Amino acid sequence: MPAVVVTGARQTGKRSLVEQLVGGSRRYITLDDLDVLDAARREQLGLGTCGRWDELFATQESRWRELLADEKPRAEDWRRLATRGGFPTPALTLTDPADRRIWFDGYIRTYLERDLQDLSAVSSLPDFRRLMRAAALRLGQLVNQTELGRDVGLPQPTVHRWLNLLETSYLLVRLPAYAVNRTKRLIKSPKLYWGDIGLALNLGEVAEPGGAHLENLVLHDLLAWRDARLERAEYGKKTTVGLLLHTGTTVEWLAPDVLAAPWWAVV
Repeated sequence: MPAVVVTGARQTGKRSLVEQLVGGSRRYITLDDLDVLDAARREQLGLGTCGRWDELFATQESRWRELLADEKPRAEDWRRLATRGGFPTPALTLTDPADRRIWFDGYIRTYLERDLQDLSAVSSLPDFRRLMRAAALRLGQLVNQTELGRDVGLPQPTVHRWLNLLETSYLLVRLPAYAVNRTKRLIKSPKLYWGDIGLALNLGEVAEPGGAHLENLVLHDLLAWRDARLERAEYGKKTTVGLLLHTGTTVEWLAPDVLAAPWWAVV
């Protein structure tokens, strides 16, 4: 009797997806029911794919250029994709930027007033929102909790606890430093990214996405690909080739071990 757990931030379309998949043929239950929540223990990963990562790792590295050069260019600018974000309502049904801002503002208020209070008591919601905005403006940067606390007028332990809350509620992603040594991974500062780029842009009041937001977009695709894999070899067959993703259309070798490719050819 396997179970599939659908989890994620508020308003990402979890309930709609499940109801559409099961239709009227299956019994529908929700983790909003405390009895169901208390009984929920197993998770089974799906077999979905994201991007072309599986194709790349299944192809000899010397043929990566030919593989990616065959991909047809996407008409959509990545900046528009980032601005819309990944929440179904603003991404699929709200075409006006002003309407999306209203939706994102409402989402943040609901998160602060309901979800956050369910997770932990926060003494000052204005301070918490100010920290969220500061974190959104540091997207793609190394996390320095002391500096972040100084900028928003909060002690480091409070910043540490509130960043943990943001990560627990799927709004924040802290990417650990790459290191084979596990201890070094814990000691080195992670990079900070957001669970939704559109939300981060709205929080930071950033009108035009930058390079860090493109990094965030690619990171989400990689995380989804990683989490959909049944087998996870932490350091399996190491690749000797690096990918440099850009916003142009050229696929070419910059060096014998560095291939430049458009982001849309991979993600």
